[in-house]
Amino acid sequence: MSLGSVLGVLFISFSLVIYLVMRTTTDAFDLYADRLTSSAESRLQRLFVFADTRKLMMAFIATLIMVPVFLLMVGAGPLAALVSVALLLVSPRLLLSRLASRRRVRINQALPDALTQISGAMRAGSTFVIALQSYVDEHDCPLGQEFSLLLREQRVGARLEDALDSLAERVQSEEMDLVVSAALIANDIGGNLAEILQSLSATIRRKLEMEGKVRALTAQGRLQGFVVSALPFAILIPLSFFEPEATRPIFTTLLGWIFLAVIVVMVSVGGLIIRKIVSIDI
Repeated sequence: MSLGSVLGVLFISFSLVIYLVMRTTTDAFDLYADRLTSSAESRLQRLFVFADTRKLMMAFIATLIMVPVFLLMVGAGPLAALVSVALLLVSPRLLLSRLASRRRVRINQALPDALTQISGAMRAGSTFVIALQSYVDEHDCPLGQEFSLLLREQRVGARLEDALDSLAERVQSEEMDLVVSAALIANDIGGNLAEILQSLSATIRRKLEMEGKVRALTAQGRLQGFVVSALPFAILIPLSFFEPEATRPIFTTLLGWIFLAVIVVMVSVGGLIIRKIVSIDI
């Protein structure tokens, strides 16, 4: 076989491999984008954030392209670009989880006062639904939005039990599960729902106060865990800019990559252990 034939076969093989890699990568990214768009739209609706997910996805893709390109232009190296891509790929889910967690905290904090108001309205002669409506009319907060959606679901034909189950599924908190369970039990077998809600209000208030004390007592441990986890990277990143010759072997040799992998694994394990220690369930 002549040299030209060998080169032709190699060129065709190389082109085919590149095509297959690009095709697989494109298909995988399209699947990731579709799942992310669908998940983001559903979770944003639960957060009462009504935004065009297609525009958000376009902005995310633009960021996903520009950030690694910028890092390569400033000389940060291909490893930093790959790390930035990995972080950007997981950032949407982390951001949505963070937003959902903050909303859940606001709902739980407003729940004791809301139960007290609803209980007082029911003692004055209002029904449970009318008491909920009075709270919705007076409060434009996450809890008021959830109660408003519950009432709208009931108006369009949903049973109160189903609307309450949907409320518990959206909020996903132990406190709201207690309230929904109490309302469902009182609706099924009877009972003084006003007294039950008042008792739940006091219980949830004490629970939130205890959780606040625990967070305050464990704040130092959580901060220490964050500082210890971030310290290796806080030292390595500035050194890579000010002393590139000294840190280049870390990013350009196999031994350096193994070193970085060991650091990441050990820091991750240490962070998880510290998080487990300071996480106290009440």
